[in-house]
Amino acid sequence: MMSEKHTARCMCGNIELQATGPARYTEYCHCKWCQQSAGSAFIPWVVFDENNVRVTKGKLCYYQSGENSKRGYCQDCGSTISFHSPGNFDIALGIMDDPAPFKSRQHIWNKSRIRHINIVDDLPRYEESD
Repeated sequence: MMSEKHTARCMCGNIELQATGPARYTEYCHCKWCQQSAGSAFIPWVVFDENNVRVTKGKLCYYQSGENSKRGYCQDCGSTISFHSPGNFDIALGIMDDPAPFKSRQHIWNKSRIRHINIVDDLPRYEESD
């Protein structure tokens, strides 16, 4: 049986990723760090096992954003690419070549959300991480 394959790329195309297998989950993150790194109200992340994602083109640059976390980006176009925490390789949904299969299951860091941006859905909302 062939494993699922998902591809992603930055805006300029200099970085490409391939993820195999199903995603663990997809979520909207409203934390201040995601807001600052993307210049947006939130980032939808597709979370994979770190062993199931590889960079197939280019080289990710990293920003150490916490004691046990770092953020990947493209040094050429500035695209937000990834978030890395122990065991996880989160890919920004917006860079997925086919984002349609990834449905968010929750909102995290709701306490930091920008209040005048309203997402209308019935997903669980957690004040911090789940």
